[in-house]
Amino acid sequence: MKKSGILLPLIALICVTIIGGVALRILVSDWNTESRTRIIMLIAVVLLMAHGWYRALVHIRLGTSVDEVDEVEDEVEQAQSVKAVIGAFFNPMKMRFRTSLSIFILVLAYLFATPFIFWALLILLIALKGYLLYQLIRYHKAIKELAQLSAEQTANEVEFDEEKVSHYMELLKSFARDTIHISFANNCNAPLPAGCSKYGGRPDVADDFQWPHDNSGRPLSLLLQIDCADLAPLDHEGILPASGHLYFFYELSQMDWDGTDNDVRVLYNGLPSSQLQPLDFPEDLADEYQLKEWPLQFTHGTSIPTIDELSQLTDEPFNEEDEDERYEAFDRLWNQSLTRSIGSMLGFAFLIQDPIVDDLSSEVLLLQLDSNGEYWREDEETPHDLLFGDDGCIYFYIKRPAMLLADTINHQAITF
Repeated sequence: MKKSGILLPLIALICVTIIGGVALRILVSDWNTESRTRIIMLIAVVLLMAHGWYRALVHIRLGTSVDEVDEVEDEVEQAQSVKAVIGAFFNPMKMRFRTSLSIFILVLAYLFATPFIFWALLILLIALKGYLLYQLIRYHKAIKELAQLSAEQTANEVEFDEEKVSHYMELLKSFARDTIHISFANNCNAPLPAGCSKYGGRPDVADDFQWPHDNSGRPLSLLLQIDCADLAPLDHEGILPASGHLYFFYELSQMDWDGTDNDVRVLYNGLPSSQLQPLDFPEDLADEYQLKEWPLQFTHGTSIPTIDELSQLTDEPFNEEDEDERYEAFDRLWNQSLTRSIGSMLGFAFLIQDPIVDDLSSEVLLLQLDSNGEYWREDEETPHDLLFGDDGCIYFYIKRPAMLLADTINHQAITF
């Protein structure tokens, strides 16, 4: 909220009072009851002052409202075209043709113009106000019909058996797993230290590192570089290495869904950051596939299985009649755990389609990385240059026994 939201109406209130007071003083100082013009001017000044006070006080009251600021910003955007301005003029909720301006124009026409012009303006004003009033009545009628329709839709919504919903919520929570949420960290555009956890950019690696390529010779792009020391305090089960670095690469030009063209690579090295240095991009890696470098931060969370995964984990038979309650239970728990993360490690993945792995006890989610599209980025600085398919995700699963061995890290990448 800008201070001008209240300051400008206050200035307007003071100006209306001063100018109106001076005008009244001049009119009253040489009073002549026989001067019809002076009487009309006096009434006009009083009406203008009253209306000015009213408008100023209304804007002062709304000056602390965020909605008012949004409305002003919307009006500025609408003012970019003549058509939009004309449309806003006849919008009954905007009331562009202000009453104070109308009165002032009519007073000037009555005092200084011919009767024909005065009556023409008066008829025009009545027509405009009548049209606005008609539109306002239509608007409120439409709002009323919309409210009735919304009430009918609410009445037709599925009524859940709350006892069953609570049962499935408890069942889902009984299988909850720890997860690590990944999000962008604040960045002051300072150079990132070697070996830090980051999104995109150039990998910090040893001298003998060879940039990974797929079977067709295309270079892969670095998705994430993760310092395992950042994850250790959040990995309560000790699944991941406590030191070293993980690198996630993917070929972004073709995006083979199943990783069958050797276009997905998960690499690990146990070297400390002091022994790493950035590796230049390959010459044949197009600029659009060189992701914008940005530091990462990690937070602990919990995740729940999807309903399909739940059926793999529990021996409880599911009644088809309870399907709505099961999905309602999942939705309620999932909405409680929503974050602004760009992905997660460990725990359960958020799946839009069918489960990816068949055995959740032996295969663990190593990484889920979401599309980082511009449609949900709120600023222009953090990256929004990554889109998997049609707003999808990429998943890396790993066999639990092989998790700590660099040369046996298995990977599976699927997008949807």
